Parts: sequence; C-alpha cells; structure tokens
Amino acid sequence: MPQSTSKTSATQASGRGKAAQLAPLKSGLPAEKQALAEDLRALFGALEVSVRRYGVRRHLDASCVTRYLSGDRVPPWNFVAALIGDVGEASAPLTAQAEAALKETHRAALASNRRSSEVQKLQDQLEAVDEEARRIQTRQRALEEALLNREGRLAETVGRCRRLEMQLDSQQSAHRAEVALWEGEYEQLHAECRDLRVEMLFLQEELAVTRAELIGAEEQCRRLEADLDARTQLEEGSGSVSSLMAALEAADRTASVQELVAVIEDLESRTHQAMARELVSSVSRSRRVEEVAALLAGLQQAGLHAHTEAALPALLMTRPVAESAALAVELQRAGLEDCVATLLRASVELHTPRDMAGFALVLHREHLGELAESLLAAAYAVRAVTDVVALAVDTLDTRVEEASVAALARAVGHRSVPRLVELHIALRNAGQRVHADALNLAIAGQRDARDVVEAIRLFTARGRTDAAEQVLDATQSRAMTHVLGLVQSLERTGWHEAATAVVDQALQRRSVTDIAAMIADFYTTDHHYQATQTLISAMSTPCIPVAPLFHELGKIHPGAEAVVTMAAATGSSTQVAQLLTCLHVNGLPLLVEVVVQHTLCARPTGHAGSFLHQLSKLGAAYTREAFLYDRACAAVGADMAPWLLALDAACLPQGVDAVVRGCLSDKNPGDLVLLVKQLRALDHPITPRAPDVIACIIARVVETWSVEDQATWVIALSEADLKDDANKLVQQAAGQAKFRSTLRSAQTKHTQKVFSRAFWRDDSRAKRSR
Repeated sequence: MPQSTSKTSATQASGRGKAAQLAPLKSGLPAEKQALAEDLRALFGALEVSVRRYGVRRHLDASCVTRYLSGDRVPPWNFVAALIGDVGEASAPLTAQAEAALKETHRAALASNRRSSEVQKLQDQLEAVDEEARRIQTRQRALEEALLNREGRLAETVGRCRRLEMQLDSQQSAHRAEVALWEGEYEQLHAECRDLRVEMLFLQEELAVTRAELIGAEEQCRRLEADLDARTQLEEGSGSVSSLMAALEAADRTASVQELVAVIEDLESRTHQAMARELVSSVSRSRRVEEVAALLAGLQQAGLHAHTEAALPALLMTRPVAESAALAVELQRAGLEDCVATLLRASVELHTPRDMAGFALVLHREHLGELAESLLAAAYAVRAVTDVVALAVDTLDTRVEEASVAALARAVGHRSVPRLVELHIALRNAGQRVHADALNLAIAGQRDARDVVEAIRLFTARGRTDAAEQVLDATQSRAMTHVLGLVQSLERTGWHEAATAVVDQALQRRSVTDIAAMIADFYTTDHHYQATQTLISAMSTPCIPVAPLFHELGKIHPGAEAVVTMAAATGSSTQVAQLLTCLHVNGLPLLVEVVVQHTLCARPTGHAGSFLHQLSKLGAAYTREAFLYDRACAAVGADMAPWLLALDAACLPQGVDAVVRGCLSDKNPGDLVLLVKQLRALDHPITPRAPDVIACIIARVVETWSVEDQATWVIALSEADLKDDANKLVQQAAGQAKFRSTLRSAQTKHTQKVFSRAFWRDDSRAKRSR
C-alpha cells in the first residue's frame, strides 16, 4: 500500500509539472509584448493545465493559445479577462490594482501594433456604448413603469373627483326639490289659514248677531210678561221695572261713552261676557268713529282688552275703508298702539289689495306715513305674489307710491329667494319697473352673499340677465366682508369670471386699506388663488399705490412677507416676474429677495427657468451678468445651485457663465465640491441639466485655476464620491503640462514609500535618537 501511494503522488507531480511547462519566450520581442506574455504565462501557470486542455475549454486552437502565451501575438482583452476569471476560480481572484495594471500592460502591447490597438479601442468603445445602452434601457423601463403607475393613479383620482361631483350635484338637486316642495306646501297652508281666519270672522259675526237676536227675543218675552203683571199696577209706572234688553238698547242708542264703559264693566262682573262683547260690537258698528275710538280707549284703560281685540276685526269687515282708516288715525292719536297694530293686522289679513291701498292713502294723508308703510310692508311680506303685484299697481301714481316702494324693500328679508325672484318677474311683467328695481336693490343690499348669488343664479336660469347684472353690480357697494363672501360664493358656484370681475371692481372703488384686508382675508381662509390674483391685479392697477398697499399688509395678519411668499408659491412664472419687477421699482428689496429665494429654491426648475426668462424679457437686473457675478461671489457655493439650474433651463448661457465665474473666484475646492453635489441632488431625473452646468464648471476650472488647484479638486471630488466628475476633469486637464505628475504627486503625497531612502534615513535617525 505505501509503494502504490508513492507512485501515484509521483505521477500527479509529473503531470502538474508537464502541465505548467511552456516553451521559453523568443528573443527580440518588444518590451511591451514581452511584459504582457510574462504576466499571461504567470497567470496560466496558476491554472495547472496544459495548453491543449485550456484551448478545448475556451474553444480555441492550441497553437493560438501558444502564440498568445509566447508573445508572438497580442490576444484580445476578452481572452485576458477570461483567463483572469479562470484563475480566480482555480485559486484566488486578482486584486483590482493587479487587474488594472494588467490592463495597462495589455494596452501598451496593443499600442506597439497600430492595427490591433485601433481594433481594441473600437471594441472598448463598443463595450462602453453597449453598457450605456443597457443602462438607458433599464432606466427607460423604470420610467415607463413609473409613468404607467402615475397614469393609473391620475385616472383613479379623476374618477373619484367625477363621482364626488355627480354625488354633490345629485344632493343639491334633491335638496332644491325638497325646498321647493316644502315652500309650496307652506304657501298652501298659509292660504288655507287665511281663508279659515276669514271664515272664522264671518262665523263669529253671525254668531254674535244670532246671540243678540236670542237676547232680544228673550228680553221681549220677559217684557211681555212684565207688561201683563204691570197691567194691574199701572200706578207704579213702567219705569220701575225694565228689562235688561231695554236697558242695553237704550244704552246703545243714547248712553255716553263713560256710561257704556260702566255698563260693559257691569256685564263683565256679572259674567255676561257675550252680552258685553255684543254691546261693544254693536256700538262699534253704529256710533261715529270718534265715539268708537273713545269707547275703545275707555275699555283699554279699564283693562277690558279682550273686547277691544274681538271688536276690531268685525268693525273692519262692516265699515267702509275710509272709516276704518279714520278709526286707526284716532286710535294712534289716543296712544293706543296695540289697537292700531291689531287693526293693521286685520287689514292685511282681510282687505283686498285695493282696500289696503285706500287704507294706506288715508293714513298718509293724516301724516301717518310710517303706519302706511308698515301696513304695506306687512302685506308685501305675507300676501301672495298676485296680491303683491295688485297692491303695487293700486299704489302707482298715488301719494303712497314712495312708501309702497320702501315697504317692498323692507319685506325682502321675510321671503325666500325663489319667491323674491318670482315676485320680481311678476312685477316686471305687470309693468311695475320701479317696484321691481327696488326689489332687486333690496336683495343686493340686505340678503347675505349666498342668497345674492342664489338670486343671480335663478335670474340667469330664467333668462333675466339684466336683473342678475343689476343685483351683482348693486351688491358690490356693501361692506368689504360682504364682498369677500360674494367672491367666495361665486367661486363655489363655478363663476370664476364673475368673481374676478367683482375683485376688479373692488380694486377700482375701494381704498388701499380695504384692498389689503381683502387680500389678507383670502389668505387666512385658504383661498390662495384669489389672494394671488388680487395681489397681482392690485399691483398692476394704476390707481393703487404699491408701497402703501404693502405697508397696510404688514400691519395685519399674516403680514406682507407671508402674502408675497404665497404669491410666489402659487402664481405663474409671468405673474411672479411682474411681482418682482413691481416690488423692485417701488423700493421693497426685502420682499424682492423673498420672491427670488422662494421661486428659485422652492419651485421646480422648469418654473424657476421660466421665471428668469420672463425677468430677462423685462430687462430686470436679476438676469444681468454683473449682478449674477456679484451675487455668486458673495454667496456660499452650494446656494447658487438653484440659480445655475434655473439659468440653464432659461437658456441663458451668459448667466450660467457669470455665476460659475463668481463661484470659482475664491478657488475653494471644498465649496465647489458642495456646489456639484447640490447640483446633482436638485437635478431632475428625467430632464437632467446638472451635467451641462458641471461641464461648464470644469471647463472654467481648467481655464482659470492652476494645475495644483485642479489636482486638489480632483482629489476632493474623488473623496466626495464624485468619481465621474473627477474623471471628466482629468480628461480635460490631461493635455496641460505637468498635470499628470502633479496629480500623481498629490495622490501619493501622504503614502509611505518603504523603498525610498528618506524612509530608511528617518528610521535610522529615530534609532540614533533613542
């Protein structure tokens, strides 16, 4: 067993020796080829296989492998790369430094053969372009997936918005239908109540008459009985016994007011309320107006209010309108306001429109215009639309026409908006333009902003655009809070042009203080679009001084700076450029800087570029080369990254060059590295602009900096993980004298060189010092 084991080991050893044995290199090989061949032979020896076996493994002819290893022929790099991979699998992989050194040796060997070198260069270029194409394809797929995802999310969001809009429309329609239904039922019930009141009054009057007849019949019976009893006692006289009815009739005909009050009090005390009420009604129908007024006053003073309240409606139905109005006059002069109110309320409920007009005319003639207006206002508030139109017609061209118009305006607050619109249309159709216009002015002047917008909507829907415009124009003269609510209601309704017109009117008519308050209110209620539009429009309106406007904004919450920031954040590039120009012209540098910083640092690069482009068209100083250079010199390098990207997006190469020159003025590699990193961080992934800007920076560095400063910046870029930018700088600076040596010295300056004499000399000195 030991002998066979030793033989096997010897055979394996001889086999390995044969596999590693190669023919010696030929003499006279160029140095580059010889160095490459030696390195390849060393690698191949680590495989411990024969040339033929390796050729079979790599599908190559053995003679071809032999020529590669003997230096007769320079192999392509893919052969070398495959050999490096095989060695890594067989023993240990090569280090990156060793592989890079072998690649340089391979390139040097190729350089000795011009044709092979050119082919290898083309292959290298093809490999690099192919790798770049694969990377671009990968990025394209990622962007397509992201775009598809965003499109799906957008479609889902749009669908949700549409569903919500449809739900909101359906709810609004349902609510409108319910409101219209309830309003119709209310009007119907109100009419039924009015009819029932009239019927009740008629029945009460008929009941009173019947009761009076019953009392008279009973009293006649008693009188007849008394006459029969008195025939035997004629000497006692008829005056000793009298019936109650005879006394009542005598009192009705001949008693004074004081006596009537006494009789009624007596009846009330004997619990004969019905007889007392009938006596009051009878006196009210038969006596003169002055006596009736005196009777009612006496009853009020005696505390018999119920008789007064019951007698007035019946009196109104049985006496002419002129007498009823005269009674109201007498009651008003006697200070009986409650009786007058009852009489007016009964007139509104029971009189026809013509009678109410006559009633008001008498009151006005007796210098009681306020009562006349109150009567008409109550009628306009509760009577049906047809009655209101008839009453307006009856008061036309009379002394109470003006009071009628004022009364209609007073009644606007007591009717719903749809009924007011219907009333306006009915008045216009009846030719009552004065009343119709007064109604519209009252709607515009009394109802809140939502009701005004609802009236405008209903007028527009009914084809009454002139009435809608009249209401909209009149309502804008109210307080500023109402105008703000009007604008917001118009925006919610979707009438953006009308809201803009209201704002423009306010800018023309209102003071600077009101305009500032309007802008601040829009801001605090999160209506930033309206606030921005109002601010831009105000600054472009000639009659509004800009500096006082911002002074007023600074005195109220949230302040001028917050408003300007909001405008810069929400306005278009053109609007923001106009804002900055106007602020600069009016001497507000702090606010100008707010616009600049927020637009360039907080908005997207495309918007910032459009902003600078608009400034350039306006001739602003912020895009001139001198200004940009001075700003770049005074700022920290990284702070100018948004400027550079925006200037590149605005197609202003002179501006980019001016900023770059300013950033390079202090020759600080650290700040410049931070600038490059910030450019990379802020750059857009789909439309990158940082590479062009960085290329401009590199070109300026090569042109203006010394070789030592360039080398320092290369090292700083590499240490900051910006190796691609460092390589680009090396490629552009490589043509300069001493650049490579300076760069190599800078890169190896702190590396210990164990084979240098200085290293050992220092060590020996250290030993001697011990």
